[in-house]
Amino acid sequence: MDESGPSTEITPAADSHRVVGDRVTGILEAAEEAAEKIREEAKQHAAELERQGRIEAERLKKDLTEDARNLRTEAEEYARDMRLAVESYATQHRRQAEEEARTIVADAERESKGMREGAEETVRKVEADARNRQDRLRAEVRMLEQRKRDAVERLQEIAALVQDVLPTPKRTMVGDLKPERQDEVGRTG
Repeated sequence: MDESGPSTEITPAADSHRVVGDRVTGILEAAEEAAEKIREEAKQHAAELERQGRIEAERLKKDLTEDARNLRTEAEEYARDMRLAVESYATQHRRQAEEEARTIVADAERESKGMREGAEETVRKVEADARNRQDRLRAEVRMLEQRKRDAVERLQEIAALVQDVLPTPKRTMVGDLKPERQDEVGRTG
């Protein structure tokens, strides 16, 4: 075979190789086109999956963010409700304690007032009894002083009478016991 130039002569073997080669080339080209088409479809499919993945990721992100917001809101509401419940409980117990304190103070004031009134009544009675006793003692003292004055007067009268009957240097007991004469009585008296 002369390779210097193209030969116009075609042999059946060469023809069959050429046909086979053309077919193989056609198959390879078809395969390459199919591979290119598959690659394009795969790229498109990958791009679509990536787009859907982004969309799904964005949706999940929004859902999770919304769930987180909802949980935070619920937690804040729960915390607020608990705080309000605690404040209400504390307010209720403070009111009860204040009411109990007012009741205790009122009871103590009533008891104190009763005791004070009782003590004042006792003081009034004691003072009245003391005044009555003082008045009785004064009356008794006045009565005793009057009796003393009366007794002193009687004693003075008795002393005067005794003085009259006692002997004196002018008078003697013997002379006083003698009956008096009428004319002497007139002279002495």
